[in-house]
Amino acid sequence: MKRIPYFAAVLAGGVALSVTAFAAQPQSAAAQSQAEQMCAEHGVQPRSAAWELCLSHVTRANEWGERSLARQLARAAGDAGMNCLDRGRSPGTQAYRACVNKEIEANSELLILGDDQSGVNVAAAR
Repeated sequence: MKRIPYFAAVLAGGVALSVTAFAAQPQSAAAQSQAEQMCAEHGVQPRSAAWELCLSHVTRANEWGERSLARQLARAAGDAGMNCLDRGRSPGTQAYRACVNKEIEANSELLILGDDQSGVNVAAAR
């Protein structure tokens, strides 16, 4: 008899989780659609190593409502692919993907840091 309340609690928890996940999808789908457009506008091609990386970074920025950052990250992803090719990385290799990811991450950190409006020189602050 003790199994029935436990089963009901598990079932209710599962329903609550699925409702929450379903409710969050429209915003995420819109953010990803915007990211796809932004990445493509900056020369990142679908099915390329840079595509999934660009989508993940730009979608996240769109979900946060940071459209300016999202555009800058899309541009950084487009540049990252070219920079990695210039360094001799072959598209489709793990080295190329790692290079693109590193480039986008480095640019995103610089963009966020550069967004500081306090007027404090963060390089001299330490």
